[in-house]
Amino acid sequence: MSADPNHVHIPTYVLRTGASAAARLRLLDDVYGPASREMMLDAGLAPGMRALDIGCGIGRISCWLSSQVGPTGSVVGIDLNKDQLDEAQLEAATTCHEENVTFLERSAYETGLPSASFDIIFCRYLLCHLTDPLDVLAEMHRLLKPGGAVVCVDLDITAAYTSPPSLAMARSIDIAMETGKALGVTYAFGRKLHSAMLKSGFAAVTPRFDQPAYLSGPGKRMWEHTFHEAGDGIVASGAATRQEMDQICHQLCELAMDRETLIAQWTSILCRAVKP
Repeated sequence: MSADPNHVHIPTYVLRTGASAAARLRLLDDVYGPASREMMLDAGLAPGMRALDIGCGIGRISCWLSSQVGPTGSVVGIDLNKDQLDEAQLEAATTCHEENVTFLERSAYETGLPSASFDIIFCRYLLCHLTDPLDVLAEMHRLLKPGGAVVCVDLDITAAYTSPPSLAMARSIDIAMETGKALGVTYAFGRKLHSAMLKSGFAAVTPRFDQPAYLSGPGKRMWEHTFHEAGDGIVASGAATRQEMDQICHQLCELAMDRETLIAQWTSILCRAVKP
C-alpha cells in the first residue's frame, strides 16, 4: 500500500483508447482471450455469481462473464477511461444476451464499491501499466468475498521473439522496456504476479503461462500493432525518436508478412487465487 494516504496515482497508459483502440483490443482478446476464459472457469466461475472486471476496456470479457453468470448473476465492468466505456456499452448492446452488466467509470485504486461484494474478480494487462500495482491488488482483496476467487493476467514482453531472430523485434522490446522505466512501470510485471498476489493476502495462487505463436494470420501482428499504437507515448518518454519508431514498425510489418518467420507474442502469465 502507499505510505501516503494522499498519494496521487499518475496515469501511465501509453496506448490508445476508445474507438481508435477497438480493433487492437479485439485482436488482443482473440489471441489471449481463450486462456483467460479457461482460467476463470477453472477458478469456479458459475451461474448466479457476482463478477467484477477491473480495467474492462471495450467490454469483451465483461460480456462473456455475463453469459456465464446468467440472469441470476451480475457483472460490473470498471474503467477509468470514458472512451473505453463507450465502446463497452456498444459491445454489450450487440453481444450481451443478459441485462446483467453495468459499466462504471472508476479508478482501479479506489473503486468506491462495497467491501466483500464479489464472488470473482478479473483483470488483464492492468497491473503492468500501474506505478502502484500492489494498491490495486489490495483493493481487489477488499472487494472479494471470503472464499471468492481472483484471476489476474499480466505480461512479460521480454519473452516475445522471432525465429529466425530479428534485430527489429529485439530493439522494439528494449524500447518498450525503457519506456516503462521512464513511466515508473514494468511491462514484465507478469514475472512478479504470483509473489505480488501472495503479498496481497491471496492464497492458493496457481500460475499458468500462455504464449501464442504464429506463422501467418492476424494474431501474428499483435505486437506490431501494440508497438505502433504506443508510438506517441514512446517518443514522448524519450525512449526512441519518431524516425526510429517508423523504421522499426515497418520492419515488424515485414516480419509479419514473411510466411517463413515465426513470431511468438509476449508471454501471458495467468494466476488464479482465493481470498481466505
